[in-house]
Amino acid sequence: MKIWIFAGLCDKSDTLLYISSILAASGQQVLLVDATLRKQYRYSIGMLDKPLPIIQFNGFDVATGFTAWEDLNIGMMADLKAEQAYDIVILDVESADFCPISVWKRAEQRIWVSDYSRMQMHNGRMWLEHLFSQPGFPKDLAFDKLFLQAVDCGVEEPYLWEYMNGFPAFWQQEPYVLPWDEGHLALKLENEHKQQLQLKPLSRMYKKELCRCIGEWMGWEFKESRRALKRAERRRA
Repeated sequence: MKIWIFAGLCDKSDTLLYISSILAASGQQVLLVDATLRKQYRYSIGMLDKPLPIIQFNGFDVATGFTAWEDLNIGMMADLKAEQAYDIVILDVESADFCPISVWKRAEQRIWVSDYSRMQMHNGRMWLEHLFSQPGFPKDLAFDKLFLQAVDCGVEEPYLWEYMNGFPAFWQQEPYVLPWDEGHLALKLENEHKQQLQLKPLSRMYKKELCRCIGEWMGWEFKESRRALKRAERRRA
């Protein structure tokens, strides 16, 4: 079972829903874990009235309502989902205490996620200070960097990553960047209110970068990611 940790305080729920859908369309058994502070995935998957710990949505499972990794494992067993049933577990982590150190060390991918706002960068720095200050937390783990809602502006990357480079982690040099488009917000809102997961209206540049991210994390050729995206576009929640 692979573990991908997407850490950070910015809203990345739509991006991780898209990634989960594409991986599921490729034949992967995927569990997406809502470890956000506001438990926001329930608004996207239609579980406000009758919350369940693990439900299926658009071909993959979503776990909500868990406060720690240990609770999640108990919930998986109660739902008759043995750990081996999942090929990939994707965690949207906003609480630095959700995952024990063993899970951080075990994870195949650790991705720090932020947007360009100064508030997110400042709060993210404090978040990382808390994470790395835990006794016994490794000082040499590799992290990828992912920017969401990226726009062309006068703020350059070296300035942005001055916030992060002081931490004892092995930061991959080139960040992944998913561009912002006003149509993406419209699609996110429509998906939430209709409790669906459409991908087709996403911009071509966004899809290209999303496929590149997934392909590199999975060790796929780009065309394999592209085929999975096409299958996910044809699927409806």
